[in-house]
Amino acid sequence: MLDYKHYTKIIKGSDADECIRSFGHLIEIKHNKILVDGVETQYESLEEARNNIKVNHITNKLKEQATKELYEEMSDTLVASIIKEYHKVKITDTLVESYIELASSTIFSIDPVVHRIRSLNKLDRLVENKLHYVLKDNSTVAIDIRTQEQLNNLLQNHKEVVEYMRESKENFMYVLEKIGR
Repeated sequence: MLDYKHYTKIIKGSDADECIRSFGHLIEIKHNKILVDGVETQYESLEEARNNIKVNHITNKLKEQATKELYEEMSDTLVASIIKEYHKVKITDTLVESYIELASSTIFSIDPVVHRIRSLNKLDRLVENKLHYVLKDNSTVAIDIRTQEQLNNLLQNHKEVVEYMRESKENFMYVLEKIGR
């Protein structure tokens, strides 16, 4: 007869001494070390790791919700006037909503409309004169407004470079390094 600990090891296919899942993360004890998603941490127990993941999850959700609410409170007329300032397109409710969604997502963008909308949100300017972006690998980068403007000018016809930069911090820094030379 198997106990619970052995049963979970067999089902998960893990060689960990003990493991749990918390908010989409696998927390394991292997060789007296705590690993989160396979990466060694400084946590001293599964419970400490679980609590930290829970706090981070809740904090991120609250920050997401606050940011979303700030963008939703932004007037559609203001967003439409910003779009008109930079692009000669027909302004529709769908276009305004798309820009608000893109600005609130913190995805890297060279579109000056997104930059301008984000500059109106105090939460997006956590560090004075810097814009932060969350990349696909969940790393965060912050660049100053001058760098953003240079990127807007240099990359406006290079969507593939922008996509490459969105992938990871390494890609982002690589492009900045190459442009700087």
